Amino acid sequence: MEERWLKLYERLVNTDTGFDIDFHTKLERTSFIADKLKELGFEVFQEQAAHVAIHGEKPYITLIGHLDTVFKEGESAKRPFQIRDGIVYGPGAADMKGGIVTLLATVELAMKEGIRNICVILNVDEELGSKTSRQTFEKYAPQSLCCLSFEPGGVNGEIVTSRKGIASMNLVVHGKKGHASRLQEGANALIEACRKVDEIYSLNGVFNDLTLNPTIINAGEKSNITPDLCNVYFDVRFSSKKDLEDCKEKIQQICSVNSINGTNCEFSLEERRPAMEFHPQMKIALQKAFEKLGESFEYQHSSGGADSAFFYEFGVPAVDGLGLTGGRFHSEEEYAILNSFDSRVLLSLEIIKYFNQKR
Repeated sequence: MEERWLKLYERLVNTDTGFDIDFHTKLERTSFIADKLKELGFEVFQEQAAHVAIHGEKPYITLIGHLDTVFKEGESAKRPFQIRDGIVYGPGAADMKGGIVTLLATVELAMKEGIRNICVILNVDEELGSKTSRQTFEKYAPQSLCCLSFEPGGVNGEIVTSRKGIASMNLVVHGKKGHASRLQEGANALIEACRKVDEIYSLNGVFNDLTLNPTIINAGEKSNITPDLCNVYFDVRFSSKKDLEDCKEKIQQICSVNSINGTNCEFSLEERRPAMEFHPQMKIALQKAFEKLGESFEYQHSSGGADSAFFYEFGVPAVDGLGLTGGRFHSEEEYAILNSFDSRVLLSLEIIKYFNQKR
């Protein structure tokens, strides 16, 4: 990595952009990235939760990344950017500030190759689910030839070619209060919820690649009162919408039958991110890139959701994991492998060249 990119990388990692910081502040703090795109000839403007840079005309070759991290304000002061034995440490070193630098270097090379008609979207709410920036992605997805996302690659250099979608499920069980010592007086919503959770959890493995995992439960208000309300949150991951709908029907059946008299159950299931499958055209693009470079990378199906899926939902060929390779994401041990930079830039450039020829 050239010294100028290394300095930019260090500045990014040492700039706090955590989930506890408002969008405006994060956009303001990362304006030096927008300035870099302006230097490259892009028209740059801000949306509510994203920097957007445009060069040329649609349909665009769209490159995306996120500038936010999962770490609170002050984390970079405690764990600033550092390199030890070719490994980069610091908040967001891999996820995904290393990817932002890789994206910028790729764009610069593409411009030097005479490639135009590029769109860059850098959001600041990805770690919050991209609830605000989703409308930005959905605005530009129909205007895109392809989408390259610079989330971190796998530890061994894997490229993410498909991802699970994410849904949120809330299970609510109502019961009846009573003195905790007199079981016959109440209807225990907590017990009914536990039985429902067990039934729902048993659906894992039934619907192909879909998983349901209860992660938060809340019930009761006092130690000697039978709970009359219990809420359970489930993390749901899926690879196809059909599986999600079939699972929803099964959960409805489970919730329609109660084992404790006086209880009743309801649930809500909301998709937060769509799934992303391996688009045939992107598969060809990667194969061509591998042939050109004389180097290939393994494909990875990720259980984590990401913004690239918003493009796939519109039928746009998308690929992810083009950022620096690394591991231990979202932890204090997060790291990125510095010498993966050049190969990721060259691979990304070849993908761009392929789709540029398709214009």
